Amino acid sequence: MRVVLLGGAGYLGAVATRHLSALGHHVTVVDGLIYARDDDPKRLLPTATAFVNADLRDVDALRRAMRGADAVVHMGGLVGEPACAVDERLAVELNFASPVLAAAIARDLGVPNYVLFSSCSVYGQHEGTVDEDTAPHPLGIYARTKVLAEEHVTGMLDGQAGVTVLRLATVHGPSPRQRLDSVANRMTAQAVATGRIPLNGGSQRRPLVHVADVAEVLAAVLGHPGGHGVLNVGADGENYTITQIAQTVARAVPGTHIDRGPERDEADARDYRTSFGRLADLLPGTCPTPLIDGVRQIAAAMADQRITDPDRPEYDNLKGLRACHAAGRLQAVRSAECDRLWQEYADAFGGVLR
Repeated sequence: MRVVLLGGAGYLGAVATRHLSALGHHVTVVDGLIYARDDDPKRLLPTATAFVNADLRDVDALRRAMRGADAVVHMGGLVGEPACAVDERLAVELNFASPVLAAAIARDLGVPNYVLFSSCSVYGQHEGTVDEDTAPHPLGIYARTKVLAEEHVTGMLDGQAGVTVLRLATVHGPSPRQRLDSVANRMTAQAVATGRIPLNGGSQRRPLVHVADVAEVLAAVLGHPGGHGVLNVGADGENYTITQIAQTVARAVPGTHIDRGPERDEADARDYRTSFGRLADLLPGTCPTPLIDGVRQIAAAMADQRITDPDRPEYDNLKGLRACHAAGRLQAVRSAECDRLWQEYADAFGGVLR
């Protein structure tokens, strides 16, 4: 299968590229390498069939890369509310406009399969357990852009291509393009480096999923062509509170101390337990990797110096984004189509957040 991964040089993409290539797929990666790092595509993506260094809003580059594809996977964009808050317009263009532009091109070219990476963050704050039929309750820019991208892509490609939306749990574990700014990876790195695990609040609930399991789910979806609708990606047994995540890290890194801060992190009000029953029914046995394994892998990478100083900007997308943005290397392009979709975003939520 000829697969185009948009944003495929990132934390998830570097793992997915290797996995898909190992299965015999022809993988083309399109990525603008937007963060202030010395990312070398040859090191990150040694098995990719082709690499295209291009902005994911560049419709000409997307069209060239997607011609003849059997599947397009949009996995790029800005991840998390802090990164999206750096420049709301930029976040809307990369997280909402870019997937819509890619979907329009896929439709025009007759690409039969489109996979959109989204996030369980769209659920925001819910009592009880949420599933794919639960109405989204986006609490910030990141979640809002994901909700709109889902709605527009599925609507545009209805009857034209098989669409699968993968709403990911919070991802953990090692990658050739390592990130340490997600909750489990961050706690583990800090535990090894300092002997402390900072903890704000603790009662908030989060589902987690290992990065290799995400790559395997993507491969399985591509191996069953046709749209599968919306799928939460994770496992029912991998729902945790923030306190339980910290306790898991403490068990894996002996001698560490949980350093409790305010009872609740006011900057992040997300709180939900997620059902992954639909994925389990469709693809039995997926997402088997428990949190403890990812924690041990990150701790081992630090112990043998594959990861050195966890505070280096290269491990933190927010720091890298701020550096690129301040240097003027990454800005909103404000094209006619991006302007239109920006206005749709503003109208959908009664104005922008900033």
